[in-house]
Amino acid sequence: MSRKLVYYVAVTVDHYIARADGSVDGFLMEGQHIGDYLDSLRDYDTVLMGKHTYEFGYQYGVQPGQPSPTYAHMMQYVFSQTMEAYQHEQLRVIREDPATFVRGLKAAEGKPIYLCGGGQLAGYLLNHGLVDEVILKVNPVAFGSGIPAFGKLEAGFALKLLNAKVYSSGVLFLHYAVG
Repeated sequence: MSRKLVYYVAVTVDHYIARADGSVDGFLMEGQHIGDYLDSLRDYDTVLMGKHTYEFGYQYGVQPGQPSPTYAHMMQYVFSQTMEAYQHEQLRVIREDPATFVRGLKAAEGKPIYLCGGGQLAGYLLNHGLVDEVILKVNPVAFGSGIPAFGKLEAGFALKLLNAKVYSSGVLFLHYAVG
């Protein structure tokens, strides 16, 4: 049995995960959707992210070389060719091909795997057919440009809506199966 890889990411209505400079001003950081998101993290035991997503956490108190407290119960993997190879039992920097590494993770026992970003890593894994579900936390804002949610896709992909939740703040949670 294969573990699911779930790309679970906050986006604008025009599907950017951040502005070009990496900022996310305009995303709603308070409200019921935040509690629901944090509660949902119990469903995962592993989190994947790219270097920029990991370093984005620095502005929220993450210390270089330390796991993110938000994902304290998860094994954390950061994909980077340039980051220091930190020595922490709960955080590993992965230099190997992300698709090869993720195939191994998916084949291992465990809960679903949380892909929290970024867009380039998500696009790469989608191009390799490794993402099973996509959950978009759509914020009621448009950036017009920025970092796309799906990086550089080689081809489009079909989605099947599994669930949707609308919050009074205007945030939408859209949960899809890929394929």
